Amino acid sequence: MKNTTSIVFILLLFSAHLLSAQQTLVLNRDECRQMAIENSETLKIADENINMAQGEKMAAKAARLPHISLSGTGLYSKQEISEDLLLPTQAFDPATGELVPNVAIDPASGQPIIGPDGNPVFNLYGFLPLDITMYGTALANLAAQQPIYTGGKINAGNKMANIGENMAGKNKMLQQAELIYATDQAYYQYLSVKEKVALAEEYKKLLTRLAAVVEDSYETGMINRNELLKVQVKYNEAALQAQKAQTGLALSQMALCRIIGVDLNTQLQITDSIANVSINLDTLNNLRAGNRIEYQLMQSQVEMAEQNIKMVRGDYLPTVGVSVGYNYLVMGLKDMDNYDQHGINALASINIPIVTFGERKGKIKSAKAEFNTKQLELQQATNYLQLEIEQARLNYTDAWTRVEMARIALEQASENMRISDDNYEVGMETIVNVLEAKAEWQKAYSNKIDALTNFKIHESNLLRVSNRLQP
Repeated sequence: MKNTTSIVFILLLFSAHLLSAQQTLVLNRDECRQMAIENSETLKIADENINMAQGEKMAAKAARLPHISLSGTGLYSKQEISEDLLLPTQAFDPATGELVPNVAIDPASGQPIIGPDGNPVFNLYGFLPLDITMYGTALANLAAQQPIYTGGKINAGNKMANIGENMAGKNKMLQQAELIYATDQAYYQYLSVKEKVALAEEYKKLLTRLAAVVEDSYETGMINRNELLKVQVKYNEAALQAQKAQTGLALSQMALCRIIGVDLNTQLQITDSIANVSINLDTLNNLRAGNRIEYQLMQSQVEMAEQNIKMVRGDYLPTVGVSVGYNYLVMGLKDMDNYDQHGINALASINIPIVTFGERKGKIKSAKAEFNTKQLELQQATNYLQLEIEQARLNYTDAWTRVEMARIALEQASENMRISDDNYEVGMETIVNVLEAKAEWQKAYSNKIDALTNFKIHESNLLRVSNRLQP
């Protein structure tokens, strides 16, 4: 009984796993795009880069404001000072009415008497016994520092921070467009294979009906067995193609699941179709390299390099700043009142670089070379970006032409197959021609699917290079 219960439990778990693995999602193209965006690690990194740029911008703005700091120092060191001091005294001078040092005068010379230590000897000394024990000292300081002039570095830093924030946002837009384009490619490829699976099944049905007709004719002795075998061979080929199409559908579904961020075994039910397409002539207007995100990013790099020149130059210009502080000092004493002192202080500073022995000139030259390089790269990229636009435009119009030609070819192949079937029924067509007509119809239908898929992918690419591929 226990073994039976365990087996049932295991089967229930396995069934639950199969149900979760076979989860079905009903999606359209826009929903696939949105899921790809929400689950993209690349876009999450781009978001963090935006946060980083915003932090740099905040820090650059703060450079204009005072920097206020509070510091404190504490010291514990028990020190005892015990000493008897003899202090010199002063006497009243009647001639001047002031106090003068009470030094001893040599009557013979009239000069002060000098002691063995080389100091004058006084007539009278004051006795001061000194006994101090200090337990520790504490110092606190509150200071505010304000830059006045930094050689233009603060302004350049703020502009670079603004440019960096703009570049981070543009980079996310570029990454998002690339992701949407990749999603569209996987999406339309899945639809294409799905259509080809349906085509393969339809082709099998055509050959099945033909095989039934031919088998009846063979049984009645109207045809030889060779014609029946030809149909059966074609049917087997069609069955193999259908199996390959099913495998391709499973792989293309996994590829789409991967890019939209769901389990690879998730079953997808796409509500769209590539059967109905039309060309949008508005997408061909105003396609210039200057409108592309890649161009705008490189233009921002030029602006960044220009501000970097100002930053480097500012390192060698005078800087002026002021600071204001408040200090408080206290010392702990034994058997005495604690000693404390406090007060406000102000400081102004100026730093003027004078001689750098070529360092300033070299760094500015390097920064200017970087700026010139970015400008040349922008000019070089402009032609490449415009060429890419023209290629996308031509591929788009060429893909539409192929769609029109494929439609016409399919209509002709369908009509040819119908006529061949009719002629075969009245004995005016060979089985080889009938099979050939059906194969041509299948090929024309497959070419139409490829043309429609190719058109939709080129349409998405044209929107990408014109900054219109946004969610």
